[in-house]
Amino acid sequence: MLIERLTWPLTIAHRGARSTAPENSLEAIATAIDAGSELIEIDVHLAADGSLVLCHDTTLSRTHGVGQPVATLTATAVKRWPIRSSARLGLTGWPDVETVTLNEVFARFAGAPVAWLIEAKYPANPTDAQLDAVGDAIVDHVFRWDLTKRAIVQSFNRRPGLRAIAARIPAGYIETAGGSDPVLLREQGFDFYGMRKDAPPARIQAAADADLLPLIYTINRRSERDAALEAGAAAIVTDDPLYLSDRAPGPDLYQLGTWPHGHLPSPVNPVTGVLAGGALELAPTRMETGVPENYTAAVLGSASHGTPPGSWTWDVRVALLEATSATRSAQIQICMDSDVGYHDDDHSRVDCYNILMRPNGALDLYAAADGSATRLATASGPPVPVGTSPVYVPLRIEVSPTHVSARRLDASGVVASAADARFRGGYVGVGVRSVRARFIPGGRA
Repeated sequence: MLIERLTWPLTIAHRGARSTAPENSLEAIATAIDAGSELIEIDVHLAADGSLVLCHDTTLSRTHGVGQPVATLTATAVKRWPIRSSARLGLTGWPDVETVTLNEVFARFAGAPVAWLIEAKYPANPTDAQLDAVGDAIVDHVFRWDLTKRAIVQSFNRRPGLRAIAARIPAGYIETAGGSDPVLLREQGFDFYGMRKDAPPARIQAAADADLLPLIYTINRRSERDAALEAGAAAIVTDDPLYLSDRAPGPDLYQLGTWPHGHLPSPVNPVTGVLAGGALELAPTRMETGVPENYTAAVLGSASHGTPPGSWTWDVRVALLEATSATRSAQIQICMDSDVGYHDDDHSRVDCYNILMRPNGALDLYAAADGSATRLATASGPPVPVGTSPVYVPLRIEVSPTHVSARRLDASGVVASAADARFRGGYVGVGVRSVRARFIPGGRA
């Protein structure tokens, strides 16, 4: 994929596709390519032997569990330690994978229909010579693999990018403070300007006015993507390119044993949960009866974010592992109009149906709309077991053109149903209020 043929606005795969595969690995890059990404961002450090090693941090501590600075090691030494997919990155179900060099990446993927956004990393307090050296090494690799029209060099320091510009390779500059003059960046030859997702719209527009393409980091919600594009972003850098590109099929029910495709924590209480044995376990930040820290939620995906289906069914099994009282709840949100994230204490965030399963056996169906929640239906059943050994209660969520209902599929047969047709399709999520719960998908039709 030539840079000049990229389709803007663009979704850029961050560190490969790090929400679904170990970051900066061959596996993450392959995942991003399979997701249809046109431009893949990767991070490289200059190792002690002159190799370029894929790694984001200055040390191997976070990703490998080894407190060694990358710049002091040869590529051979770095390869002694794999990327710890599950133990360090939380990608349950993934094996540890090999640390690779940029040369190995290009050896495997140089012929793939993608372009490369190569971020130059460097040690703490780098010298100008170190910054120039990593820039020159990237340029050398780009020329060696004949990728001059398919690569962009970027960094949080301008020097590596200036080395690329001198070699007539496109370059970008990234910053967090937003204090640079975009006109000056353009005069220096930069084409791209990386900004944080909280960059003011006026700053994004100023970059665009200076003929720079603003690349916004790191966005994993479609609602945030839409806001950034409206502000003038040229590209969205995301950990989950499949989800952000709108190509993810239906609700991804965490069956890959990782945290993929829309499994987004509530921004109010960003607890991502734990994946174990095919189940997603959520717990509030504090197990107590107060507010609001005892609530958390995750967006799972969407039944249809385009044309909603007239009818659909979703089966899920729910187990309560701990609860502060008999009236607190495990929750399921359906037909959400946005993936901004439902929150039990702030109904103005999103409109949806909210299903609450309580330890005392009550099954409640609410509609959250226009900033308030209204109970549409309630049903009483036998108490739900609470304990460290999961006892799953099967639920069936059904949406028809005229009704919405939640039914316990155990012997109780309890059902909460209402004639309500306000919300259809949309996003799906789960949450907990002063309980710890596990959710296992059954199926969807």
